[in-house]
Formats: sequence, structure tokens, C-alpha cells
Amino acid sequence: MKYEKFKNHEIKRSCTEHFDDYRKYKTYLENDFKNRCCYCNMPSNLLTISYHIDHFVPQKVFKGKNDSLLTEYDNLMLACPKCNLSKGDKYKGDIDNSTKIENELFYNPVEVDYNDIFFRNEMGGIDSEDEKGREMIKILKLYRPIHKLAWLIERLENLLHSLEQEADKETDPDKKKILEEAAGKVARECVKKSKLFRAVYNGKQFEEIEYQK
Repeated sequence: MKYEKFKNHEIKRSCTEHFDDYRKYKTYLENDFKNRCCYCNMPSNLLTISYHIDHFVPQKVFKGKNDSLLTEYDNLMLACPKCNLSKGDKYKGDIDNSTKIENELFYNPVEVDYNDIFFRNEMGGIDSEDEKGREMIKILKLYRPIHKLAWLIERLENLLHSLEQEADKETDPDKKKILEEAAGKVARECVKKSKLFRAVYNGKQFEEIEYQK
């Protein structure tokens, strides 16, 4: 069941520079991708480690055939470490004859609105009614519980922001106190779940479940 749309932002490329080292595009990617993983939509501020620069058409595929893709901005994506490592060198297509930047295993997150492909189900998990989208969930392991936890933390942060705003506007002392106490409880829960998230994400032990949809 569709519970919530997948993301609330739009990805638009704005870089007009051309660098000889793809790592120099990092700031542009962070800006254009709103500091979120292009695949799972996880915000980078949840992590204590840096996001990766992913080559949509992998380096292993284009090396020696179309080396310009190494520093072609349209081939670069901002991805969280787990999504980037899960995607790896996976590729389907005809690199020898294609002039387009495409990888048939994945929807290009810049060209395709992922809200048309993915959604959050009633459990907070990333889901899809699209055949290719479901395959992407399996390949990128978007079924991992860590993605539900990241979604929950964002919801808590949004709730905290709303409570703090309401408390600031409230003139009744008793109501203001109730709002501040509620905000304090939500803030503590945010801190607790954020610590858990980082420990699990950064740790070597990672619980996975089989994707059976």
C-alpha cells in the first residue's frame, strides 16, 4: 500500500564546468542532488562518512571504449556508500554502439522522477509496483531495514521542527510548556535513533532480509 511519496525534491544538473578529475565535481553533485543519495534518497547529514561519486555507466564497462565518461558530469551521481557498493559494476546495455548515457538495469535518477517508480509503504519501506523498480530494490538492497530507520529519523526531525515552531508561537504558558516537553521527548528520540543508525550503517555487521515481493 502506498503510504508516502518517495522524495520531495527535484534533481537538476547545474554544473557547466569540465574538470579532468571527476572528484572535483563533488560540490556540484552535493548541490544538484540536494545532499541526498540519488538511489535511496537518504540525506547525507545522517552519516559521519562521505557520500560517494557513482558512475552511472561503470568505469569497468567504459574503460578503453568511451573514457570520456570518467569525467562526464551527466554520468556522475551522488550516492550513499551502501547503494554505491551494491550497484558496483552492474551494467546492462551496448556500450560499443550507444551514444547515450544509459544503464538498462537502473532508471536514471536525473531523467526519471523516482516518485513515479518508488514509494514508501505503510511500514516505511521502499516499494515499487514497477517491474524494473522492483529489480532495482533487489540489486541496490533498498529493502534493508536501515532505509526504514533513516526514513523514521527524518519524520522525527520534521515533527521536532514543527513542535519547536508551535512552541515559539504559543503565548499560553501551559500550552507552551506541553509543546516544549513534547519537543524534548522527540529530540531525545532523534538522538537515540540517529546514534543507532550510524552504528549500524558504519558497522561491519549488517542485518539483511530476503526480498520476497
